[in-house]
Amino acid sequence: MAEPQKESWLKLVALTVIILAVASGLAAFKSAAYATRVQLDTAREARLWQDYQVDSISKDTIGMNRDLLGFLKPLEGKTVKGHKPLAAKIKEYEDEIKRLNQERDQIKKDAQILGMQEEISAKKAGQLGLAMILFQLAIMSSATAALIRKKILWLAGLGLGVWGLVYLVMGWVL
Repeated sequence: MAEPQKESWLKLVALTVIILAVASGLAAFKSAAYATRVQLDTAREARLWQDYQVDSISKDTIGMNRDLLGFLKPLEGKTVKGHKPLAAKIKEYEDEIKRLNQERDQIKKDAQILGMQEEISAKKAGQLGLAMILFQLAIMSSATAALIRKKILWLAGLGLGVWGLVYLVMGWVL
């Protein structure tokens, strides 16, 4: 009894499936890494905005104290001696307000940088996720082609694999 003739392209299908599975694994790994980075950056950004709010409240409180002392300044000569002059205390408050403004500006800048990094990581995670989906579809198409011996399905799988490769490169490199 003669063995059925094996079609040579089926060996290429098997190789294609292996390569696509590896590429899909790489895309999944890198996509998960970027998704984790997005979560960490989001938490850091939220903490920075909380610090910004704390500094804002502190600055406003010190500003109110400074303003109250400004109202009391005309009465300064009538108070008990031994206290710091009101002008010196007002100057301390103004210096503290300047420091808090600088600190707030730096916090805002850092939070905005983290926000931009978060957007970039989210975009890359999405591209890599799409690459993974395309690789999975290519694997499915190639495997089906081998089962039903339809070369056109394998070629479609190759096309999906190339498309996935484009997203893999965009997500990993760009």
